[in-house]
Amino acid sequence: MKKYRFETKSVDDYRPLIDTKDIQMPWWCSGTGDDHATIVCYLPDEEDLIDYWDDAYNIEIEEVDEIKYSSRFAKPSWIN
Repeated sequence: MKKYRFETKSVDDYRPLIDTKDIQMPWWCSGTGDDHATIVCYLPDEEDLIDYWDDAYNIEIEEVDEIKYSSRFAKPSWIN
């Protein structure tokens, strides 16, 4: 799977276009600026980030074997 960190132009509503609950992959907004939000998310290899956030830019990608939760990036309540 891939862990992404990127910016999106949507400051007020930065939710993904496709609900990630269906694929049980978490995402978080890690901060906002005047004209962007910074998002961190996990997606399976076969999923395309642009399908979920079509305005993503400054994209960083890391190949990972597992989802790592922390106090800053806590497990969302909708993840089983």
